[in-house]
Amino acid sequence: MSLPNSIAPDPSLARGGWGDLKILMNIKSNKSGFTLIELLIAIVLMALIVGALDQVAARVLSTYSAAQESQDLVPQARYALERMVTFVQESDYIVAPDTTSSTKVLTVSERLSDQYDNQTNMYKVDGDGIPDADSDWNGLINDGIGVPKELITFRLDETDASVKCLNKCLKEQMPDYGTPPPQTGDYKAEIIICENVTAFSCRRLSPGIVEITLTLQKRSKKVTLRTTAKARWVD
Repeated sequence: MSLPNSIAPDPSLARGGWGDLKILMNIKSNKSGFTLIELLIAIVLMALIVGALDQVAARVLSTYSAAQESQDLVPQARYALERMVTFVQESDYIVAPDTTSSTKVLTVSERLSDQYDNQTNMYKVDGDGIPDADSDWNGLINDGIGVPKELITFRLDETDASVKCLNKCLKEQMPDYGTPPPQTGDYKAEIIICENVTAFSCRRLSPGIVEITLTLQKRSKKVTLRTTAKARWVD
């Protein structure tokens, strides 16, 4: 019995068509996924790359943090030093340090502040053009009429355990010019002008020259600034 024409074998298959199909099927069957070893090697390499990137990122963040801490410390130390130098320069009397020792206290006569009206002893935003220490507003300061000198003191407080001063703090105490003369020698409450202080020292280099050293530290970052100031009214 002969087969119908519709299902008769294609003569082309007899001429190698089936062989070509078998080769194609073998090629497809040989294509496989990653082996377990290859997958493990890829995971290990990825872990090494991620670990290296993590170390680089940690180093960059650490460097940035140290730089940021330095940027925070330097302006604080500079402000405190500039403030002390300003008052020393205008002073006519240096109490501490004396001429023989180094101290953690700087005390000089105050001749610079102009925050009050010297006649009403009331606070005035722009002052009155007369230094507050000129209590009789005669244009002379510490003019030898029996009025004691008004002193300003900077000191390292190593005992304050308040929230704002967990570390050592540099504090400033100004005279209180809000009281009428002849009352003198009264002072305002101390204020913090610099935090994170680990060392503060003042030394007299000559009768009118003071060397000031200030060290600040925040975690691993430390900054030390040193300067000298000349009291223009002290010979």
